[in-house]
Parts: sequence; C-alpha cells; structure tokens
Amino acid sequence: MNMNDMTDEIRLIADSAFEFTTGSGGLTRARAVRDKWPHFDKGTWEQIAGLGWLGIAVPEENQGLGLGPRAMCALLESVGRKLLPEPLVPVMASAAFLAEACTAEAGDILADLLAGKQLVVMRSEPARLPFPLKLSHVPNCHPGTMVLVAQGERNLFEIRAVAPGNEGIAIRRAECVDGSTLSDIVIEQQAWSRAPLVASGMQAQAAWEKTSDMMLLGDSAYLVGLMDAALQMAIEYMKIRKQFGTPIGTFQALQHRAASAYVDVVSSRALVYEACNAFETASRARAACASKARASAAALRVTKECIQFHGAIGFADEHDIGLFLRKAMAIAARQGGEMAQKVRYGQL
Repeated sequence: MNMNDMTDEIRLIADSAFEFTTGSGGLTRARAVRDKWPHFDKGTWEQIAGLGWLGIAVPEENQGLGLGPRAMCALLESVGRKLLPEPLVPVMASAAFLAEACTAEAGDILADLLAGKQLVVMRSEPARLPFPLKLSHVPNCHPGTMVLVAQGERNLFEIRAVAPGNEGIAIRRAECVDGSTLSDIVIEQQAWSRAPLVASGMQAQAAWEKTSDMMLLGDSAYLVGLMDAALQMAIEYMKIRKQFGTPIGTFQALQHRAASAYVDVVSSRALVYEACNAFETASRARAACASKARASAAALRVTKECIQFHGAIGFADEHDIGLFLRKAMAIAARQGGEMAQKVRYGQL
C-alpha cells in the first residue's frame, strides 16, 4: 500500500507514529535499549498507551480506536523504520483478543493493558499436555509481564493469564541477536489451576486463532518498514561513497542488486495489505502466513544486501545498518520464519 491508497486517518496515524518514534530517540534509543535489561522504557510505554496505539484493533465500545488490522499495519510499518524496541505487536494482538473474549476477567486485564499499567503478551501456539506445560521461545517477557497461554482444543480450549516468576511458574531467559529475549516457561499443574481463566470454549479458540494471525500481520508490517528504511539508508550511502572517483551508486551491478531489493520491499508490502483485506474472510489464515513467509525472507535478503552495499563499515557494530539485520533476524524467526509459514500454508 502506498501513501495514495491510505485514508486520511490511517495516513495521519502512520505519520504521527514515525514522528513519535523519531522524536523518542529513533535508532539511537534502539541501540541504547538493546544493550540493557530490561529492554523496555516505562515512560515511552506510557506515552504509547496515551496515544491509543495499544487499542488500535480494539472496538470503540471496548475503549479502543476500532481501526482494524490495516491501520495497525500502517502504524507498525512506520515504527519499524526506526526499530522501536517496545513489544507493540504481541500487546496489540493481546488487546484485540481480550476485547473479543467478552468475559469480566478479560475486561479487567484489557483496561489495565490499554492504560499502560500492565504489559500483556500472548503465546500464539497452544501449550500441550501433559503437565508441567513447557513453553519455548516466548518473546518479550519483561519483569511483570502477564502471558496469555492457551491449552486444549474445541470445548476443552482455555486461555489463562500466567505471571512468569510466580510460584509454580519457572522462567529462563536467553538473549537474542538483536538484544531482545526469548524465554522458556514451565508451568506446574497447580499454578495453571490458580491462574485466572480468561476465556474458554470454541468461540475463544476462534478468537485466539484470529488474533494469532493478526500477530503474523503485525510482524510482517514491522519487517516491511525495517527493510524499507535499511534500503533507503544504503541508497543514500551509495550516493556519497566513491570508488575510483565515482559514486558506487552509478555502478550497474549495484543498481541491479538495489532494484531487486526494492522489488522485495514493495512486493512484501503489497502482500501484507492484501492479507489485511482478507482478514475478515475465509482466506485470513492462509493470507497471514503467506505475508509472514514473504516478509521474513525478504527482510533477511534486503538487510544482508544493505550491509554489503556499505562495504567493510557495514560489518562494524558501530554502524546502524547492522541493527536492521539483527532486528530482522529476530522478528523473522518469531512465530516461525519463511519455511515454517510455508509448511503451515500447505497444511491449511
């Protein structure tokens, strides 16, 4: 989707998101947050909550903006350009699920989430019995985070809100290449029984699957913004970097490679917004995993090329172009990368 295809409201959201991300520190803050723990700034998060971003896909009757996945993706593409480190995608999806759950427990959690008082993320893949439940590679488990975990199927399907670190819920964190973390969580049976029941049954399962697909779309949009910004940075560098007295951007071989990267960006963007159009149709799941597969592969190709365009300096951690590849590696792998999504597409 280009700027001409956006409604005025969505264009305003995308522009303001880019301005906010730039004004809050941009790549400088992304680098600073990467090198500390927790990778989370409370003040920035409260500002994000105040802007209403967390409820962008939440209906207005639930105190959200009610703008749907298209506006969500436009926002995430904008913040992806500056590598915003806060866990917007899983929290936005969690908010959308809690709104659809229509239970008192879900409503209370949603109110705290939208106010920026409680960080809530969802683990898209349901846990499998027997106990203890073992969850692998759960992202964004900052201290105090509540994790929505699903277990079972159909009439036995249930979602509970667990707090890693509480009695009977062990957590072990490992650092990712971009400085974020993945956590392995082990939940004992008694701890699971004590955890608040957020929703259950077939309707809850349908809502869970829908918001899991929303997370795939969100990650895809973030990757589109990320690779687009990386390519623009590389092109600007190629205009000023000279070899044999000539800007390297005039070399035909590099122009062809940059053109291929550009095709990756625009085709990935087109597929994301086509998936948004299909979000309320029977093709939703297939479209979501197709967009994630395409965006994951393209983001890795484009960011690797951008490092090559920078030459030796691109391999130095001090240069910001490397931040884009590191973030692309982390986001592309989340919920399964290219091959995992292709396998799921085939199963669907």
